[in-house]
Amino acid sequence: MRAIFVSYRRDDAEGEAGRLFDDLVTQFGEDSVFMDVAAIEVGRDFRKAIDDSVATCGVLLAVIGKEWIDAKNEAGQRRLDDPFDFVRLETASALKRDIPVVPVLVHGAKMPRADQLPDDLKELAFRNGVEVTHARWNSDVQLLFKALRPFVGESKGAPAAPSTPVPQPAAEVKPPVRVETKVPQVAAETSLAPKKKPMGIILAVVAAVLVVGAVGGYMMLASKKAQEEQRAAAEQKALADKAAADRAAAEQQALADKAVADKAAADRAAAERALAEEKAVADKAAADKAAAERAAAQKAAEQKAAWVQVPNLVGKSFDQARAQLQTSGLALGSTTSQSKPGAGPGTVLSQSPSFGQQVNKGARVDLTVASATQQKLPNFAGTWEMIGLVNNGVPQTIPKAQPVAITQNGALVRFGNMEAQITSAGTVTYKNFFAHKQPVQTEAQADLVDTVTWRVEGSILVCEQNINYKTADYGRPPGTGLRILKYKRVAP
Repeated sequence: MRAIFVSYRRDDAEGEAGRLFDDLVTQFGEDSVFMDVAAIEVGRDFRKAIDDSVATCGVLLAVIGKEWIDAKNEAGQRRLDDPFDFVRLETASALKRDIPVVPVLVHGAKMPRADQLPDDLKELAFRNGVEVTHARWNSDVQLLFKALRPFVGESKGAPAAPSTPVPQPAAEVKPPVRVETKVPQVAAETSLAPKKKPMGIILAVVAAVLVVGAVGGYMMLASKKAQEEQRAAAEQKALADKAAADRAAAEQQALADKAVADKAAADRAAAERALAEEKAVADKAAADKAAAERAAAQKAAEQKAAWVQVPNLVGKSFDQARAQLQTSGLALGSTTSQSKPGAGPGTVLSQSPSFGQQVNKGARVDLTVASATQQKLPNFAGTWEMIGLVNNGVPQTIPKAQPVAITQNGALVRFGNMEAQITSAGTVTYKNFFAHKQPVQTEAQADLVDTVTWRVEGSILVCEQNINYKTADYGRPPGTGLRILKYKRVAP
């Protein structure tokens, strides 16, 4: 009987290997089961010792648990990748000698794939294996015993079947003996034939019976052996089918795991692309914002560089005022003559825009100069109360409002923080400029131009307010509006 070699890894399936060893010894005898290369002589090459031990076995059982493939040594390297690993040496030696290698899967382990094994173990992935579980240990082990018999022979104590029929001794066949004692008596009484003839017949009958018995025994033994071979073949096929089913299930699980891994990788790639796109959008928005800020700053700098502060021209002669405007990069606008007591002819009485305002370079400045003749100035000074309001030709209810206080110094008339000179027509005009409801300095910057003209008619003060909406603003479309307000003096 050839030996059964049990190969296992201690920290992977030591308990199951020991239990299996005990069952194998019980079935096949202690001398027929070999486990552990623990008694290698000192100084002997353990590789050769393992190879010699494996060479004497009829079959090698590779006990494989969940950690059999990925078990690591103290350095953190996979043991199967170590060419001197005992388990690798044992299994590779059997495969190299074409000794049957049966994977025995425990702890729910799966058959290793060829790509998980070193080159000298790759054939293990294609060997039919068996699964041994705690719940079905006895039945699983019985199937394993039957699968091992073709490789190692019959179990200990089993009777050996005879190779050829062996006839039983004549003394054991009792019926012929009884015939031998009776035939001579009958022959003596009925016939005068010699006594040897009945004895020959008896011997012939005995021989025939022995031959028939031997042939029947041989036929029974042959039938029994054929039945056992059929059962062994069926069990071997069942083991092979189960191993094939396990491999198919492992391959399906590997495909499912790969599909999950591929989907996870695709999801990660999609998330990374989305993050990259979001970052690109954010970077472009930041770049656009920075460019807009630079453009606005450049425009503001250009505008600031183009602004000119209006010089003070009041009190200067007309020629002096014109020369200073040219020096400042400004242009002379309209000139209005106005009489003012005490002011020399041609003296600048007022200017628009006023002194100190910031205007674009090249902007025009309007001047009011003293005329050569004197005229009687209307009296705007006093406190005035509203007595009438017409909006675009439609009379309106007079709102409750504070009286208007106006002061006058010669031809200079002040209304709140606004001041202007009385024109030759006896009127005073103020202009206010607004852009998006905020005051601005010039009409070119304005969306709304508010022109207010005051005149005195007898004892009535008339105010004409012309509002020009240059753009749609304040809830109104572009256009002009005219309001006429009338006041009476309530205090000098």
